[in-house]
Amino acid sequence: MTSYKVKVIEETCIGCSVCAQICPTDVFRIVMKREGEYERLVSVVEREEACIGCMACVENCPTNSIIVEKSEVKNALSATSTSPSA
Repeated sequence: MTSYKVKVIEETCIGCSVCAQICPTDVFRIVMKREGEYERLVSVVEREEACIGCMACVENCPTNSIIVEKSEVKNALSATSTSPSA
């Protein structure tokens, strides 16, 4: 089974919402973030488990603020199963 780690680099994200609009599985949400006395829009990863690895967010982010990495998840049963000894 394959899953994906999704990260938004908030320091460079401009909150344009391209990722939220283009993502077919609604991984992202745009939120208002307070930084001192200022507020700004920023994208956050809300449903990482829904990521299908299509990379549309990475390819369309105007500030290159999204990182998607593939991570292999091993089946817990197959990883621990052993042959019984006689």
